[in-house]
This record gives sequence, C-alpha cells and structure tokens, in this order.
Amino acid sequence: MNLARTIVGAAAATCLAGAPALANPQHGHAAAPQPHATGPKSGTPPTASHKTTTTTTPARSGATHTTTHMMNPIAAKISAKPQLNARITAMLPPHMSLNRASSGFKNQGQFIAALHVSKNLGIPFRDLKNDMTRKHMSLGQSIQDLKKSAAAPTEARRGEAEAHEDLRSGASHDHDGDHR
Repeated sequence: MNLARTIVGAAAATCLAGAPALANPQHGHAAAPQPHATGPKSGTPPTASHKTTTTTTPARSGATHTTTHMMNPIAAKISAKPQLNARITAMLPPHMSLNRASSGFKNQGQFIAALHVSKNLGIPFRDLKNDMTRKHMSLGQSIQDLKKSAAAPTEARRGEAEAHEDLRSGASHDHDGDHR
C-alpha cells in the first residue's frame, strides 16, 4: 500500500513538474499544437465559410510554434476563388492580410466596394474601414466624411459596380461550381 502511494505520488510530481516546461516555449519546449475543433460559436464545427489557416514559425530555441487562425466568412469566400482572391489581394494596403482587411464588413460587396473607392479616390482604406465598421456609416457617408470634394453618391455607386463586376467575374472564371 505504501509502495503504491509512493509510485502514484512520484508520477504526479513528475507530471506537474513537466507541465510548466511544456507550456513555456521560451525554455526550448513548444507546447503541442492544439487544433481548433470548433467554429465561430463554441461547440460548433467549423463551416466552409470559416476557413482555418495554420502558420508554423521557428522559435528562437530551434523548436517551432504553430498558430491556427480562423478566417472570417468574407475572407474565406474570397480566398476560395483564386482569380478573385488575386484581384482583391492586389488592392489591399501593404502589410494587411485579407482576413484583417475584410473583418467587420457586412458582406463581400461592401468590403470590395470600399477597396475600389480607396483606390479610385486615394482615400486610405483604413479610414474608410473605420468609418464603415466602427462608426457604422454607409460607403457614401464615409466618402463624404473623408473626401468632401468628391461626389459621394456617384463614387459610392461606382465602387459598388466595380465590386459587383469583381464578384461576377470571379464566380464565372473560377471552376469551383459556386456562381453566387
């Protein structure tokens, strides 16, 4: 009985002593990557519109650190269409990912229209995004706010038409069967 307690106690002490080293990658050990098995709501499986991306980066100690990011639905839809993805990614501000740029927008059309207006009028995309996602302005209101000299309704319609064309041609040229 005493021997059993000693063995169980030693095993428990060994497990507890090893736990901090596994949790702290600065000590040369990276924790085993834990895949995200849930979608946007806890307990639900990921859907096609919530694509995950995994990034593996080397740590200073030579071990690797794996990070899994959940893509927002807009970024997932765009990235599923290679031609559309290439066109939209080319319009993004430097050092801004598709996932980060599209987060907060109501839909693909609104996001892509904002990118076009940013390019057409030379308005920083970050400012348009802030107006539209945080201040809940329409595209036209944001244009008026940021570039008073622009014909806001006309420029908003132009950006929306360009976005519609991107979405239409992205769906018809990609061969994934989804023509929405």
